[in-house]
Amino acid sequence: MMDLRFLGKHRALAVAGGAVAVPLACWGGFTIVSHAVFHRSNFSTASEILFRLKSNRKRLADPLAFDNYLLKCAEQNERPQDMPEILAMKTSVESVDMAGTQTFLLNRRDRNDRAVIYLYGGSLLHGPTSYHWKFADGIARRTRAEIFMPMYPLAPVHNHAEAHAAVEAVYREVADEYGARNITLTGDGAGAGLAASFAQRIQSLGLEQPCHLILISPWVDITLGNPLVDEYEANDPLLASYGLRKAGMLWSRGIDPTDPLVSPINGEVRELRNVMVFAGTRELLYPDAKLFFDRVAATGIHAEFHEGRGLNHSFPLYPTPEATRAIEAIVGAVTED
Repeated sequence: MMDLRFLGKHRALAVAGGAVAVPLACWGGFTIVSHAVFHRSNFSTASEILFRLKSNRKRLADPLAFDNYLLKCAEQNERPQDMPEILAMKTSVESVDMAGTQTFLLNRRDRNDRAVIYLYGGSLLHGPTSYHWKFADGIARRTRAEIFMPMYPLAPVHNHAEAHAAVEAVYREVADEYGARNITLTGDGAGAGLAASFAQRIQSLGLEQPCHLILISPWVDITLGNPLVDEYEANDPLLASYGLRKAGMLWSRGIDPTDPLVSPINGEVRELRNVMVFAGTRELLYPDAKLFFDRVAATGIHAEFHEGRGLNHSFPLYPTPEATRAIEAIVGAVTED
């Protein structure tokens, strides 16, 4: 007769095995979907799920929600910015006034030999998030660079002219201290668009181009007039064209929205230097980011395009394996002698 104790142990092992097999099978299926369908890591797939649950896309897509969001931004943006206290920054951070613009300095020390001016994104409407801070901190930790984060004026109260004036003032001070050839100008999203349009003006201002221009998911056409935008928007969990176009109209007050001051895709690119562009294939800004890069590359200027296959807006800012590789490329450019 079969030993009941043996049978009990056998059943317990079967249950335990099933308990392990089910999550393993789920994880295996998740991995297949991530790699075979989206061509990305599991972490990036999980990130997109989180984005869809928690992102501000609804605020950009719904007219009533967007109007309420504008009112909130109009009030918040007029206050001095603070770094979130919960962040465990690895480098020093201090807030200073640079020609009337609140600017955060990261990694200031006696042996800095280069600088990064970082223009954070935020749809032209809000200040830096924890992801922006951690990105800046990560670049600072891996380089000998001092990071300058100017809190440039934002819509809906302010417009492009005020932001350009603020960035110019900061750039002049940093160039006086470090020399333009030791500066990397970078930004993500709306900040990348501002960086690109400012770089197009540099020669006319009597200044020298930075050593590198690094654009992460750049918003280079404020009108989003590219017919491919709607196609890419269908897969974008973070951005919505309705709110972006409205913000763009506020930002471009006083000039034609196709003017290179706000839509650098229409500007002169021959004077730019060492341009690096990152864009994910699941973001609505991808078509214009690629088009901008193609225009730059066609001039013969040294340019690199880093396509985030299956990735979302500003993918180098998020904690994924793909972001790690992107950061390595950015650090390599910043530290290049």
